[in-house]
Amino acid sequence: MACNENAPMAKHKMENIGKIIVVASGKGGVGKSTVAANLALTLAKQGYRVGVMDADIYGPSIHKMFGVENMPVDATYVGEEEYLVPVEKYGLKIISLGLLVDNSLAVIWRGPMAASALSQLISKTQWGELDYLVVDFPPGTGDIQISTMQQFEVDGAIVVTTPQVLAVNDARKGAEMFSVSKMNVPLIGIVENMSWFTPKEHPDEKYLLFGKGGGQKLADEFNTRLLAQIPLIQDVEEVENQDCLLSNSNALICKAFEDIADQVVEFLDHQLPNTNGPLKIAVPTVDGHVDDHFGHCDHYTIFEIGDDNEIVSQTTLPAGQGCGCKSNIASVLAQQGVSVMLAGNMGEGAKNVLESQHIRVIRGCTGEVTMLVNAYLAGLVRDSGVGCAGHEDCHQ
Repeated sequence: MACNENAPMAKHKMENIGKIIVVASGKGGVGKSTVAANLALTLAKQGYRVGVMDADIYGPSIHKMFGVENMPVDATYVGEEEYLVPVEKYGLKIISLGLLVDNSLAVIWRGPMAASALSQLISKTQWGELDYLVVDFPPGTGDIQISTMQQFEVDGAIVVTTPQVLAVNDARKGAEMFSVSKMNVPLIGIVENMSWFTPKEHPDEKYLLFGKGGGQKLADEFNTRLLAQIPLIQDVEEVENQDCLLSNSNALICKAFEDIADQVVEFLDHQLPNTNGPLKIAVPTVDGHVDDHFGHCDHYTIFEIGDDNEIVSQTTLPAGQGCGCKSNIASVLAQQGVSVMLAGNMGEGAKNVLESQHIRVIRGCTGEVTMLVNAYLAGLVRDSGVGCAGHEDCHQ
């Protein structure tokens, strides 16, 4: 993958919407829509103004989960522009393609057409004032997800998985999609669904039907938090007139979603603001050249790039103590405004820590540091894709 492709398109900031949260999964059937719906409900119960949008073009389900499939969607005009008016229930504003097409007919659209429909659904809905918009992504990593994140400012993502190995392998692809080197969307955390089964008649028993530990393993791999483990329960379909889709009678489930909502709010409230400041590039340096061992370099050279895509200044930063993946260098560089790291060899642990601070990592770099940065700005530097398992010499 090219490490310096064409400049990204300008993202659209939705007026009157505080934060956009996407809920994703690598595969279907893991309870992604259930998590999205209940997160939205819980945020609304906590007093926030919340909208929920079903972005699963091919298999929308949010409208059915909320029991609004027969409610009409009105339209209104703002000036000469026509907008959809979302339906409302449980204090939420809800929009889904399932409300706009015949539910008995399959939607057969190619990727670009589906992505265009979703863009219209987001931007041409009169959401009003919202604190949070929760978007239920379709499973996978296709055109719909990519186009949404390219066009709109997404503030955070949640990845849903179940504990078994195959589900975690697919969820890994979903989590990787949000990484700095891909779409650069902050990963709020992982939700492990169907963690165990507890019969209603025997509330103290747990049956690990799908194994255990998959969600925590994925969270550790991406240096993020496991937001919750949600059990599989019997009364999922007992929804009638409840303000918690999983039934208020199950306090454990409602408490799990309250914990998720609290962590989401905390994460988004403590995000570093996007200041749109100058591009800053860091290079691990020794004697004016790229130090092949990121974690034990002599110092970092930080280059500030001007509007004309040329170097306007450079400073040095001491490397500090400890291995790169265990030191605080990632947070220090982030505080300096660094968003790109041009490095030689680097282990996956260090790469994940840097990317958790929204610093894009380009590996396999060599040569004199100023020449390297100029080559990067000219689009001539590519990520080697090669990690380093230890501190010994590695293949480049």
